[in-house]
Amino acid sequence: MKKKITLLCTTILLSISLVACSKSEETDLNQALGSKEITVTPTQITREKTASNRKNILKVEVKVKNNTAKSVGIGAGNFTLKDDNDRNYEIYGMKEDSLGQEVEANQTINGNIYFEIPKELEKGWLSYTFQIDQEPSAEWLLAFPSK
Repeated sequence: MKKKITLLCTTILLSISLVACSKSEETDLNQALGSKEITVTPTQITREKTASNRKNILKVEVKVKNNTAKSVGIGAGNFTLKDDNDRNYEIYGMKEDSLGQEVEANQTINGNIYFEIPKELEKGWLSYTFQIDQEPSAEWLLAFPSK
């Protein structure tokens, strides 16, 4: 009887811990954050293959809202991507649809940010800094789709 009770208790505890672990893996896609001047919302993430089979191009689509009464500039350079080991990944070139423009007062725009990442990377931290050399104004944990 004691063995059955112990087994039942162990099963319940294991189930609870598995549920807790799965909830900690939720990501921040579609979470609006930023500074008092600009609000950024990552809306979609896709992967593209590169010529090298070892890396992928990560495309992060964002929605940007200017919260001020004057136009404000924003570009891909305002963003960084790092993994859980604090390794930073470079922005991948400037594509035609890369984020980099002025946002008029109280207006919202959409744009893309590209990063070159290893093929096996599954998630990372996207950071937004309003001005270069400042602490990040916002940070999102994003899960990357497999390709």
